[in-house]
Amino acid sequence: MPDVLIVGGGPVGLSAALFLGYHGVRYTLVEKRGGPSFLPRSRGIHARTMEMFRQVGIEDRVRAAGAATIRMGQFGGARIGTTLVASEPLEIVTDRPGSEPVPGPSAFCFCPQVTQEPLLRDIALDRGGDLRFGTEFTGLDSVDARFVIAADGGSSPIRQRLGITTSGAPPTHRYRNLFFRSDLRELVRGRTFSQCEIANDRVRGLFSSVNNTDEWTFHLELPPRADASAEDLIRAAVGAPVDVEILAAVDWDTGVKVANTYRCGNVFLAGDAAHQHAPWGGFGANTGIADVHNLAWKLAAVLRGDVGEELLDTYQTERRPLAVLAGEQARLRSDFRVRYGVRTPQNQGIFPRLVNADAVMTTYRYGGPPVAALTGQIGTRLPHAWLRDGVSTLDLAGPSTRRLTGEDLDLDLVGLPPGGWIEVRPDAIVSARSDHT
Repeated sequence: MPDVLIVGGGPVGLSAALFLGYHGVRYTLVEKRGGPSFLPRSRGIHARTMEMFRQVGIEDRVRAAGAATIRMGQFGGARIGTTLVASEPLEIVTDRPGSEPVPGPSAFCFCPQVTQEPLLRDIALDRGGDLRFGTEFTGLDSVDARFVIAADGGSSPIRQRLGITTSGAPPTHRYRNLFFRSDLRELVRGRTFSQCEIANDRVRGLFSSVNNTDEWTFHLELPPRADASAEDLIRAAVGAPVDVEILAAVDWDTGVKVANTYRCGNVFLAGDAAHQHAPWGGFGANTGIADVHNLAWKLAAVLRGDVGEELLDTYQTERRPLAVLAGEQARLRSDFRVRYGVRTPQNQGIFPRLVNADAVMTTYRYGGPPVAALTGQIGTRLPHAWLRDGVSTLDLAGPSTRRLTGEDLDLDLVGLPPGGWIEVRPDAIVSARSDHT
């Protein structure tokens, strides 16, 4: 019998499986789909998420898989125009305050969900995970596991059955995500991009790159013209009579929804089941993976009998404020130019409310506002420094909470004198230090 049942086999559920496996927790994952997602919803993996994958020994495999996806050019950049053919590069502001990456052992990685999910699934299976795709979860009354992680998506049947309400903000835009195949390599050669915004008298929307050659997504702003097919609208956005094959489609909107409670008894919401918002900023799957990274070690500690179940209440108090922040920041980035730091008379008022993506993903502080720099403050991620070739201070965080002294790292890094110590949780969050006991 598993200790934990994971419901949902997307990036968050599969990451939960890997994190629980790392902590030696028995789990079963069920997913009603027969296999991984066919839609490349999330594409970018933030550096902090890659640090989490580093901890469980899969960072290099994820990075290699992402690199193999791009067949031409590189990931990144923005364009804007009436059509893809007529688009011009948007000059991205790279020297804005807070744009410098937070020091760490890992870096951002492009790896779309269609590539990421099969990889995470295969790794979990190789490590002995009990994954049951093609298996539908029907109700909590038949669950034998002690705990349940509900990573069952934005509509989350589990959240609905438990009567958990959400708070947030209504959508500003509605889109149809069209995943399509079309050989555009000659049209984008030397002018590849991450996002390209299109607006003309027939269609409005956003191209997102998948492999920079023949697989793309187009986020078609709704409602579309009634007298045109999806294929014709994509051609109107491209600006050329190209062949188009629609592979998949799903409607979504930019509304923000955050569950008002993350825990109901022994059931915990994670990922889209707990929070939904627009993809601008790439916070969605990344914050979801951070959810289960936070939760996995706590479940393991309770199951071992090291602590009482009250530790599990900290999952909501720590993670929900980050979801609220991510939703707010994604909503502020609805303006295409804002995402790239470009000011206009129309968007000037947004910038004072923006925080850098790293404040959401890395420099947050549990129980307080994001910090300007990581110096070992309680509630923050341990600052990074290389100890020796290939070994970071973050690699000192293990399956159990650990006390680090001058024998482990340079205490100047965390502002402590000789003889001081700092305590680090399994998720690399500082939990105590000798000058603040």
